Amino acid sequence: MGRHTVKFRCHSCGHCCTDVICLPSPWDVIRMVREVGESPYKFLEFIEPDDIDGVEDDDPTWLQVGEERYMMALKRGKKGCHFLDKKTKFCTIYESRPLLCRLFPFKLEESRTGEFKGFTLHNDVGCPRNRDGVVDTEPLYEIYREDSKHHKDYDALVEAFNEMDYPDKKPEDFIATFITLKKKKKTSR
Repeated sequence: MGRHTVKFRCHSCGHCCTDVICLPSPWDVIRMVREVGESPYKFLEFIEPDDIDGVEDDDPTWLQVGEERYMMALKRGKKGCHFLDKKTKFCTIYESRPLLCRLFPFKLEESRTGEFKGFTLHNDVGCPRNRDGVVDTEPLYEIYREDSKHHKDYDALVEAFNEMDYPDKKPEDFIATFITLKKKKKTSR
């Protein structure tokens, strides 16, 4: 574990874009829509507990729809993330990618009192964790803090959504709690 640096270098193996499920925050989604211009209904999916490991049952971002629970995730196909270029194997929205993508494969370590101890590499993922480079932890910590700022709002949105009870409620309805897409005006000739 490193307080100031972590030994790591990405070798572009593609594991993070093909095998890892990314759970963006609403703030990530708003930023992606603004910067990429694609509708979130095209790049988001809602997965069930059996589809993901490592998310606790009491995580406050589980969406409740009837008796079922869902988690908002970037859509994935057989060959990986919706935004992965199938030919080049590179992210097509790299500069706009969610904060969790920016942090992967790093894991924040905190003391029992919640104080920052440093970063390490996730052990329970398939990333080869190449240690032939050095990564400064200060920018990682800033990304982590930025993501943390938005989680209270995220939790509040989920709580409000979960309290809603109406016929034909779908997990996709959650998107409308934090984003409104403008309809394109039809021009008459």
